[in-house]
Amino acid sequence: MTIERKNELRQFLLQLANSLDISDAQYEAAVKHYEAVGDWLNKDDSPIAEYDPQIYPQGSFRLGTMIKPVNDKDEYDIDLVCKLKALRKENVTQKQLKDMVGGRLKKNERYRKMLKEGKRCWTLQYADSSRFHMDILPAIPDEEISRIASEIGTNLAESAILITDRELYQWQRSNPVGYAEWFKERMRIEFIKERKLLAESLSANVEDVPEYKVKTPLQQSIQILKRHRDIMFANDQDDKPISIIITTLAAHAYDNETDLLEALQNIIAKMPSLIERDEQGNALVANPVNPLENFADKWKKHPEKEVKFREWLQQVQVDLAAALQAGSLSNMIEDLKPHFGDRIVNEAVSKVFPKHSSSASAVASTAPIISISKPSKPWGMHE
Repeated sequence: MTIERKNELRQFLLQLANSLDISDAQYEAAVKHYEAVGDWLNKDDSPIAEYDPQIYPQGSFRLGTMIKPVNDKDEYDIDLVCKLKALRKENVTQKQLKDMVGGRLKKNERYRKMLKEGKRCWTLQYADSSRFHMDILPAIPDEEISRIASEIGTNLAESAILITDRELYQWQRSNPVGYAEWFKERMRIEFIKERKLLAESLSANVEDVPEYKVKTPLQQSIQILKRHRDIMFANDQDDKPISIIITTLAAHAYDNETDLLEALQNIIAKMPSLIERDEQGNALVANPVNPLENFADKWKKHPEKEVKFREWLQQVQVDLAAALQAGSLSNMIEDLKPHFGDRIVNEAVSKVFPKHSSSASAVASTAPIISISKPSKPWGMHE
């Protein structure tokens, strides 16, 4: 490994993460659409307006770890929560809650044509040209968890919610807002630094820089890991590592490294040792804002999922090491293509190493896919 190759890989990874990210136009358009849904749910004539419905993002869209689909046939999946803030568990069943939200959406002529029902969510399927859909998860406050959180002096669980699931009798628990706050805390030092640097480059006040425009090495590392996973498990969807486990372990492993390559290498090296074991010896990746939830609970019944997860992490290490040992920049680029995809690698190379992009296949257009709208506010979980 030469210093030159290490610098080249560092530059490439930075541009790769940037190329994987959704554009500002896409982000802002998605916010415009879900805010419009929120307005519809809250209109004066809405039968659920009295319960103060709040709609907000969760998952990778909120965490800033969303990535482009591998190919043009795939869609962006934007996860949303519709929380009826003033409704209580004793006054509604899971089915009633879901029907209340779905019934209101069906009253809108446009939404009715786009609406599909899933086991937990209502999905709004936008036009093919937009290439995205929104999964809207009906929810109510989880007062029990919130009360416990208040008693022990933590505020991360105060935003806990109860969610619907037509296949399960018991209410299911979640806390995407609390998780997002925990995730943000794991990278706070670097986030503050990056936001300040971006503000200086724009000659703007720090407070005027939207949080979604800031990307830390943690977020970028997760984006890179998710793309490597998508390629490696393209033909093995059943054993494909889920994003919430990747995100949780990566956030635990991150030590506010400033350099993306260093952060990625350290995260990959630490992640296997962060998988804990319960008293029965089963794999445990606890939800940091709900210790009763194990993100790796399916590994007990399907131990091959953990085996594949660990094999995948080893493969990422091997592929990065091979890139660092490549005899030339051209060789490094060719070595990386099978692991991240030809098109996205070519796109990144064309921007950071333009002299080497002529030998690569044509880079697809990166024009905005959905229309731009007003800037937005939020920071949103499960994927």
